[in-house]
Amino acid sequence: MSETSDQSPFEQELDTVHKQYLRQDLEDRLEEVATEMEETMLQAIIAREFLDLEVEVSDEAKGKVREAKGYTDDRDFDNLDDLIDDVEDQVSQEAREVENTIQEERTEERDRVRAMRKLNEHVEAADMGKLKALESLLDDWDWKAHVYTDEAEDSFVAKQNEARDVAATMSTALKQVQEDLLGSYSGTTLEDVMDQLLSDDSLYFNDLNEEERESLTGSSLADYLEIRLS
Repeated sequence: MSETSDQSPFEQELDTVHKQYLRQDLEDRLEEVATEMEETMLQAIIAREFLDLEVEVSDEAKGKVREAKGYTDDRDFDNLDDLIDDVEDQVSQEAREVENTIQEERTEERDRVRAMRKLNEHVEAADMGKLKALESLLDDWDWKAHVYTDEAEDSFVAKQNEARDVAATMSTALKQVQEDLLGSYSGTTLEDVMDQLLSDDSLYFNDLNEEERESLTGSSLADYLEIRLS
């Protein structure tokens, strides 16, 4: 008797179950990719509008996600299975590039805000609450807590608007504390001194010119300087 290639009813059931789990696995993986893509795009909005960084998710990555979603919509799981690894790799690479670009800039900005906070402890010119909030955001970079709120709408457009609102709020706060803290020194002999005070480099009294020393004498900044004995 010749062998038959027909599956038994039980084998057919197993095959159906296997395909169902495979489809579910592919859909779950695509959902994770879409979530990572969404978060990367939202983070990029905040980076552009708050940190003035030129970061953007590439059209290639967006195209791959759209292609994968199209296969899901068409229930074409064979092609989705062929594509999903490439989509995951592309989106993860985009996310890393955006995060790496942001990391350096936000660390520098955090150090500057931290320096402003320490300076403000002496001169008490700016809102300390705003300085601490800015420093916390730049340090932890927990932007999701400000975008994914209980009140936030589910649509991606709404989340994009929320990200822009967060960026605008932080930008406004940063401009305000900078104006309060540094505005009175703009155009004066101490403008460069203030910039140095907020940089990573130490500022020594002996490095100042005579005019700068005279301006600092008796000011609230004098005891903030690290004096180097020569």
